[in-house]
Amino acid sequence: MGITLQQIANMAGTTKSTVDKVIHNRPGVSEKKRQEIKKLLDEYGYEANPLAKALNYQKRKMKIAVVLPGVSAAPDIKKGFEIVRQDFLSFNIQVDYHEFGSSDAEAQTRCIRQLAQENISGVVILPIRSESVTAAIQELLSKKIPVVVVNSELSLENILCYVGQNMLQSGSVAARMLDLFMKKPANIGIISCHNMLSHEQREHSFIDSVEAYYPESRICSTRYILETPEDAYSQTMEMLREHPEIDSLFITCGCVPDICSAVRDYRAEVHSDIQPVIICYEKYPEIIKLIKNNEIACTLNGGLTKQGRFSMRVLFEYLVYDRKPEKKRYYFNNKILIRENL
Repeated sequence: MGITLQQIANMAGTTKSTVDKVIHNRPGVSEKKRQEIKKLLDEYGYEANPLAKALNYQKRKMKIAVVLPGVSAAPDIKKGFEIVRQDFLSFNIQVDYHEFGSSDAEAQTRCIRQLAQENISGVVILPIRSESVTAAIQELLSKKIPVVVVNSELSLENILCYVGQNMLQSGSVAARMLDLFMKKPANIGIISCHNMLSHEQREHSFIDSVEAYYPESRICSTRYILETPEDAYSQTMEMLREHPEIDSLFITCGCVPDICSAVRDYRAEVHSDIQPVIICYEKYPEIIKLIKNNEIACTLNGGLTKQGRFSMRVLFEYLVYDRKPEKKRYYFNNKILIRENL
């Protein structure tokens, strides 16, 4: 039989609760005492009992926060969260959703800072790209609150893990698919957004691939939208009017139906029978319909519901069973969808 928590506490001349704080990296223990307890834990090979911990969580309430911007990806990610939440109904777990505008970094920052002051057990977040948001997440981490980042990466090593699409790979795959569909040098328009790092990663990888492997093709214009229907439509119309030579579009972000609506209206305006080759992301019902109507050539699906399910399961299992994720980054494959394999 292994050594108990109480025995470790007795040897360290302290309490079980203090040893528990050290095991779970919680504050409230002096550095000297923390190192003494860690040494004893290592020396005697103490291992927490995950079943006992799980049973304990059935008795006390645990609160998890989900922080999402109002982007196109959010509803499908939430479906994944809810699947996992149903699996853990026997535990006393409360999941609170906090949702904001697609680019409202200030509101997301305020929310995260408020969560850092509350008795929160863990957080899953799709972060808006902002220094203030990153700093607020760092506050959570400094308080030993586990954080799982989903769908858009962050340069923070102390997070539990990142779960999402490999954005750099997805950009190069998009460039390859565009070349296959065009069958000739392309005049490309890019529609992107500054609110997520994922959009920038896709955009830069796409441009690098075009320059490296398809040098005869040309990037004519890049527009950064606010990821609202009105802005997506108006910016697309302006770009097409300014660059009538554009024969293909690469969309890194959401609002794809609104962009396609602008393309449709522009074609009617100039009496064009030529449908630009459009490459985008994910498989929302509206995108599937546009592919079937031959308005979108190809979409790259990153499995948003799977991302949500996996990220929430990682956090739940860490909190309930003390299971740490094996990797810092979990990348989901880019599935190529065209009309023939929907």
